[in-house]
Amino acid sequence: MPNGGSSGHRPLGDDGLMEDGKPSKLQQAFIDEQAAQCGYCISGMIMVAQVLLDRNPSPTESDVRSALNANLCRCGTHNRIVRAVLRAAKES
Repeated sequence: MPNGGSSGHRPLGDDGLMEDGKPSKLQQAFIDEQAAQCGYCISGMIMVAQVLLDRNPSPTESDVRSALNANLCRCGTHNRIVRAVLRAAKES
């Protein structure tokens, strides 16, 4: 989004998802599922996953895969990432 399109909105990075200085449920699920390998895609994956969970707290595996489809995982942990998002949804 161009900078002008974000007027009046506070940018949010994955550090902004922390809860009382601890990883959010989604971030913890990524840790528990060992979804982060090389780090190339993790910030984008987490932010897209958070938007998905905000809109649909009980996504199916198909919903998760569809939401993450545009994010490129170069190291091959895409299945772990999907499991992490489903885990976070289940634990919320």
